[in-house]
Amino acid sequence: MIENLKVPTNEEEEEALKEYLEEQHPEDIAEYISELDDHETQAALIQVMEPEDAANVLMELDDKDLLAEILLELPHRVATAIASEIPSDEAADLLEDMDEGERSRILSLFEDEAASDITDLLTYESDTAGGLMTTEFVVVPVFVNAEKAIEIIRLYAPDAETIYYVYVIDGLNHLVGILSLREVIIAGPETLIGDIMRQNVTSVNVRDDQEEVADIMTKYSLLALPVVDDEDHILGIITVDDIVDVIQDEASEDIYRMAGTTEAELDEKSNVITSYTSRLPWLVITILGGFCSGTVLDHFQLTLSQIAALVVFIPMITGMSGNVGTQSSTVTVRGLSTGSIKPKLAIGTILRETLLGFCLGSTVGAIVCLGASFWQHNIALGFTVGMAMVVNNSMAATLGTLVPLTLARLHIDPAVASTAFITMTMDILGLFNYSMIAILIFHL
Repeated sequence: MIENLKVPTNEEEEEALKEYLEEQHPEDIAEYISELDDHETQAALIQVMEPEDAANVLMELDDKDLLAEILLELPHRVATAIASEIPSDEAADLLEDMDEGERSRILSLFEDEAASDITDLLTYESDTAGGLMTTEFVVVPVFVNAEKAIEIIRLYAPDAETIYYVYVIDGLNHLVGILSLREVIIAGPETLIGDIMRQNVTSVNVRDDQEEVADIMTKYSLLALPVVDDEDHILGIITVDDIVDVIQDEASEDIYRMAGTTEAELDEKSNVITSYTSRLPWLVITILGGFCSGTVLDHFQLTLSQIAALVVFIPMITGMSGNVGTQSSTVTVRGLSTGSIKPKLAIGTILRETLLGFCLGSTVGAIVCLGASFWQHNIALGFTVGMAMVVNNSMAATLGTLVPLTLARLHIDPAVASTAFITMTMDILGLFNYSMIAILIFHL
């Protein structure tokens, strides 16, 4: 934990602070700086560090506005030195939401070539492969030998984000092959790159969604993934650290949507109005569901009034089916997100969850049947509640699986099949089933 750092007032203090900061993790320094209120102090601490170390610290800041403010607070010479160490994709993320004036000021800190690359990256949607890629990577021509390839790698590696993979291009910048750095090093000096490269290159199109990119990198355990255009020209690469962020963001988005809210509520700039507008729609839908449930109860009130004990078990009936539906929905949405469940091959998933719902319903139904029979001294009542448990749990499991799968087939985010929606639907259907079973059993 870093505490109580002071701005140096002389060269001796500055050197001591520099040595101290070099021993600290960038994440810890970023956390300390973000807790300071004075931009001048923040900039002074950053200015003490080497440009590469300072860039690493700034990129760990969660608040991108703060990062920009610190950069602009630094002397121009220091700011440009630090900017040269920031990867193009990170810089594009920083500039994405800025107004034109502030964006121009930040871009002026970068060299012309880097600024051009960043501007190109900003033309892509942030949630696509183009928005994730970096243009700092190493390629070698297909016609050079291993010795020449090593020279090229040595020349461009300092500016590349990663050199685990070496990408091979033809004379028109088409991606034609790939090989590892190890394969280049152990090859004979005169061995042609075209003879040792692998031609079956896994790549993504620049317009592919970030979820597709994450699925591919996870499936093949890749550390980096090339990005190409429609003609297979290589435009950039996506590294695994960017995909970790994507996976976390997508999982968070699904969780919030399933709860009927949004991640915007965690933003420091968020207010009550933001939370109010994100939560209200689902609550209104729940009210409509409540009216529907009330209509069902009103229609069967004669039966319920004649056998008052039926009312005692309504919370249990609706609560249990809602839980089962939520469990199935959560498993299905997560399976779709990770790719372990495919919408087009989901019959097995539906049958499995329906069978599971039936088994769970049968177990809890038998328990409730016995408990209700002894408690209320009425075997017919116990049988009614038990049968309702079986029917409702089976239906809830089916619905909790079928709705997300249907939405996925329609290219709608399945996470919108939130717990609120499943619970509301099962409240209505559960009460209807319960009432119909009660009428049937007590009539007989």
